[in-house]
Amino acid sequence: MNDEEIVRKYSDMIFGVAMRYVRNRTDADDVYSDVFYRYFRRKRTFDSEEHRKAWLLRVTVNCAKEFLINRKYGDEINDDMFGSETLYGTSEASAEDIIAVRDALKDLDDDYREIIELYYFSGLTVSEIGQMLQKSTNTVKSQLLRGRNKLKEMLQ
Repeated sequence: MNDEEIVRKYSDMIFGVAMRYVRNRTDADDVYSDVFYRYFRRKRTFDSEEHRKAWLLRVTVNCAKEFLINRKYGDEINDDMFGSETLYGTSEASAEDIIAVRDALKDLDDDYREIIELYYFSGLTVSEIGQMLQKSTNTVKSQLLRGRNKLKEMLQ
């Protein structure tokens, strides 16, 4: 696969994961650029496309976390963690429901929120999340279940 095909194939995934962490387009663009810079800086060999995808996801998460640390949390994180086109445009839920879910997600423990966002908003599988976060599939499944239950309690 050539460089252009790699960028085309993984751009949306990388940008989406970056958005879940940094929560605004400008910062997500910076993370996105950093991920591809790190990828193209040295030629890498991967056993499979799944290995390449897992590496890109792991680097995206690390870059996003580094970005947030470097920002030193001086600015309040943007409340609009879901761009209008990613949630409002595809959901039949009312605006009040969306706001309630967004607020409940903000109050959820970081581990649960991260897994729920990656699963539902980034469309990753449990095994992909496990690879990316370096957790077992069973751990991801149980944290996803616990997170959903906590979210459900918060929304009732």
